[in-house]
Amino acid sequence: MFIDEATIEVKAGDGGNGSVAFRREKYVPHGGPSGGDGGRGGNVILRADANIKTLIDCSRRPHYKGGRGQHGMGDNKTGSNGDDTILLLPVGTQVSDAETGELLADLSEPGQTMIAAVGGEGGRGNRRFVTSSRQAPRFAEGADEGQERKLKLALKILADVALIGFPNAGKSTFIAAASAARPKIADYPFTTLVPNLGVVKLDNTTQIVLADIPGLIRGAHKGAGLGHRFLKHIERAPVFIHLLDSVNFSELSMWRQFMTLNRELKKWNEELVRRPQLIAINKIDAVSEGSESLAKIEQLEEKLQARGCEVFRISAATGEGIEPLLWRAAHLLQAEREAAAANPAPMPTLTYVRPQKPLKAVEICNYEDGMSEWEVEGGALSNLVRRFDISNRDAALFVHQQMERQGINEELKRFGIKAGDLLHMGDAAFVFEE
Repeated sequence: MFIDEATIEVKAGDGGNGSVAFRREKYVPHGGPSGGDGGRGGNVILRADANIKTLIDCSRRPHYKGGRGQHGMGDNKTGSNGDDTILLLPVGTQVSDAETGELLADLSEPGQTMIAAVGGEGGRGNRRFVTSSRQAPRFAEGADEGQERKLKLALKILADVALIGFPNAGKSTFIAAASAARPKIADYPFTTLVPNLGVVKLDNTTQIVLADIPGLIRGAHKGAGLGHRFLKHIERAPVFIHLLDSVNFSELSMWRQFMTLNRELKKWNEELVRRPQLIAINKIDAVSEGSESLAKIEQLEEKLQARGCEVFRISAATGEGIEPLLWRAAHLLQAEREAAAANPAPMPTLTYVRPQKPLKAVEICNYEDGMSEWEVEGGALSNLVRRFDISNRDAALFVHQQMERQGINEELKRFGIKAGDLLHMGDAAFVFEE
């Protein structure tokens, strides 16, 4: 089954907590702190793999989680890092943030990798907090949580040449005649419901990948006939072959077919109409010499050539005219590749930053005795309280020292918080003192 869209949830592993331990060895009666650090949580990594062709696995299994880091141990032993979770995706998958719609990565080359969720850092053991005035700290640092996010995956197939046209124009018959692909073929519109790829080998050194895209109709750019799902698959193809039906055009003339489809391309992505587009008038084997249909085809060729279009008469059923058309497509493809190589697009540098909520007072309640109660969410203070057990006297003293050094006390006072006010941060609470 071909699935080209999926939404997944990724959760990197939490880090391991730091350890509180002291050396206990014979002849070392006053051994110092020896608590090791916790290990880092495992990342969730997305990787493009040429052997994967669809997003069906992601649609059936939408949750992925990295391994948790091991807690630190005594004797200065650091916990092991959590295992990374690697998710293999088809080449051509675009990764976006499901909530904001921001494009995070475009995995367009085999082996391209994206860190979708960053594992939490491990906490520091008590040996990290030794100072000249704190010789035997009896506290350690808790681990950081792994990043969690919801991602939208969208597959845009990679092809050298895309076959475009209205339904029943003969695209599937064309790709079957030109390659080893065997798409479903029948004499009714919308036979093709998913894109098909076929490799065409013209000689020992020249081959192209053809994409048979389901037929487009008027209003495709708005989603008519599943246009949104089909149009995205042609965006990567540098060359188009536009098939026109020379037989079944009673309701819509070939000229109107050509103009309507190009209008849909322009409304979807204006850059698409500037790409090389070869016009293939198909089913020429069913047109008789001297017939009215042949006269219309000749008139159409004149109009298309006047617009600078290259026109080929072909028969996908008999193979007539297909080889010259494919060789011309191969030459245009080579020219496009050379132009792209001469002006390479800069590769974006993707930076993954752990989101952090700003410090803010959410709620203030006044008690009868005048004490104020504040709810503090996010910011450096919440991070300190979350990673240290403030019920531990030594840890609480360390947190207060950090609040002073990092300027958190001054920031809290700017919000109107005074000495003696009660601060709530998640499950923790303490009285603010300077």
